[in-house]
Amino acid sequence: MELLIMSAILPVILLGGYIYKKDIHKEPKSLISKIFIFGMISCIPVIICELIVGTVFDVETTPSFIEAFINVFFGVAIIEEGFKWLITHKFGYKSREFDEIYDVIVYATFASLGFACLENILYVIGDGFGTAIARALLSIPGHACDGIFMGYFMSKAKVNEMNNQHALAKKNLLFSLLVPTISHTIYDALLSVENDEAILVFLAFHILTVIICFIIVKKMSKIQQNITTNVEEGNIQKTDTGVTYNTQAITNNEVIKFCPICGRKVEGYNFCPNCGFKVK
Repeated sequence: MELLIMSAILPVILLGGYIYKKDIHKEPKSLISKIFIFGMISCIPVIICELIVGTVFDVETTPSFIEAFINVFFGVAIIEEGFKWLITHKFGYKSREFDEIYDVIVYATFASLGFACLENILYVIGDGFGTAIARALLSIPGHACDGIFMGYFMSKAKVNEMNNQHALAKKNLLFSLLVPTISHTIYDALLSVENDEAILVFLAFHILTVIICFIIVKKMSKIQQNITTNVEEGNIQKTDTGVTYNTQAITNNEVIKFCPICGRKVEGYNFCPNCGFKVK
């Protein structure tokens, strides 16, 4: 039993360690632990919700990808990613510790890994080492990738808020839920379709997703740009009513703009000169 549990936990430890190690200015372990534990606890309401919703959206094998997509989206993905999103937003996005772009990627990934950890233990105890190996290569990285997608768009939303771009902030917060939900849906739906071609497409999709997320982590972890730097430098100011621009930071009657990825000044550019993100 101990070996089964260890085989279920090990891939979570390895992936979590990699994500945490990439953060140059480490987040408090107490905060990371809290998010991880709440991710684990979320398995309970998720199971309850899935049992209820499953009476309408039956997640079973089907020859139709469209049918599988709809059932998985409403019966599994939006529920699981929704709880991860709530945990990340509550304890990470709104945390005072969230002061660098990469931070929320760490938060979202650990919320996802917390959920994946307990889920994996339950599956492995029931099905054995074969399931442990398969889930270590597929399910655990899949959950981690969904967390990375979630954190990526939340990081953009945070800087949008600092730039007083509330519409964009809401848009990116919506994407922070929808993108991992759709990714999760495609993952599960492909596994639900009963044909060999779907398995090949699934493997290609999974490998591509992991590669994209690896690139995101590699790129975003290098941008150790403090989100609050522009506030501290007086380019934008926090007030009781929100965030306003410093009038001294206005040139040619235009507000100085900041990249929604790394926070650098990008006045006069269509692309951020620091990270290459399109800002106009």
